Amino acid sequence: MPGVGEMEAAAAELNAQQAVGAVANALEKLVARNDLVTAATIAEEGGGKGRGVAAFRGLRRPAISIEKYMERIHSYSLCSPACFVVAFVYVDRAVHRRPDLLVGSLNVHRLMLTSVMVASKFFDVMAQSNAFYAKVGGVSNAELNNLEIELLCLLDFNVNVSSHEFESYLSHLEKEMLASKTHPNFANHSGIGGQQNYV
Repeated sequence: MPGVGEMEAAAAELNAQQAVGAVANALEKLVARNDLVTAATIAEEGGGKGRGVAAFRGLRRPAISIEKYMERIHSYSLCSPACFVVAFVYVDRAVHRRPDLLVGSLNVHRLMLTSVMVASKFFDVMAQSNAFYAKVGGVSNAELNNLEIELLCLLDFNVNVSSHEFESYLSHLEKEMLASKTHPNFANHSGIGGQQNYV
């Protein structure tokens, strides 16, 4: 796979706590902003399952934080820390391909579970089965199988992430995390420029 070895080298010093923390930080800011926008829309549409973007929406907000949820996924699946950064890339790609996909508290857990699973299948030497991820993530195997198909369609089956793209996203996530620690009320709502899309 082109770029995988280079990406592994770029991720060599990345540990799971850093990866999960950085991705969770970015997602929590995004969810807080988008929940304000989506509250009225969800009340009008009603919750429930569907196809495409709607397939990821739950009926209610999970009690577990996204950071704790991703820590759980990592502790059981033992996927590489790079999978969390790659999963963030996938979510960002999906958002930019489908502007109607607003990442919020009703879909972020399913999006990340599915994205980490797909990233692990593509980038890790040993990946767990869908049934295993479903059990860890608290969804049925049939639902996760469906979510995987929906995500791959949202991504137009483009799951490759170059080492340059990986490093660019990792740098962005690290900067966002540092900005949050330095200025807790500061949230950078724009990307860092260039060709990259950031959620």
